[in-house]
Amino acid sequence: MNPPKQYRAKLEDKQQLNERFVQYYFELVEPNELVFSAGQYASLKVSEKGERRSYSICSSPAVSHGFELLIDHQPAGVGCTYLENLQFGQEIELLAPLGIFTIVADEAETSLALVATGSGIAPFRSMLLERLQVVKDTRPITLYWGMRHANTLFWEDEFEELAQSFPNFSFHPVLSQAEQAWPLCRGRVTDCLNTHEQAAGVGYYLCGSTKMITDVSQTVLAKGVTEQRIHHEKFY
Repeated sequence: MNPPKQYRAKLEDKQQLNERFVQYYFELVEPNELVFSAGQYASLKVSEKGERRSYSICSSPAVSHGFELLIDHQPAGVGCTYLENLQFGQEIELLAPLGIFTIVADEAETSLALVATGSGIAPFRSMLLERLQVVKDTRPITLYWGMRHANTLFWEDEFEELAQSFPNFSFHPVLSQAEQAWPLCRGRVTDCLNTHEQAAGVGYYLCGSTKMITDVSQTVLAKGVTEQRIHHEKFY
């Protein structure tokens, strides 16, 4: 793991993914290279009082001259408001990379199950780009992503393209308040997990609400999965 450093970066672009989620693109100013592992996060200074907020990096580690963040603007907290008011070209201060929520080097994990709810999808986009495109990991990798409604999903086209390009990757969006015509998993991510046969040796990576992390952990522990194979980021 690379030690964290203080960085300055400028807002290069942003994309409104839907009415709730925005993807921000930052270009590094000083230093001009950020080396990180997929799953790590950045701590941003979001006020003159020195308040900080942490956000998972959602871009590929193969791109070191900048980084991308996924922001859920629904909470409307100090961090969301700060980022929403940023002007293009305006600089931010951050500390990165931070966190140990990365794919572990454990040969016993013969397949990976990535389980997210809401904006917890952010580190998994980075992990998938790293695992599939950079590392060329050939292990079976399954992504379960829980949201309430279909119109709050995003990146689904990108994940479907990855699934078509890499036969070892499969994507299962799960809607808790799905319309009747929804053809895929419905309910909570634990419901979808229970309908899919889990291979021995799977490593579980969880990111999202505290309740989801607790529920999924209890579900897979009851199936005999050891705690060593359940990984999640502490700041969630």
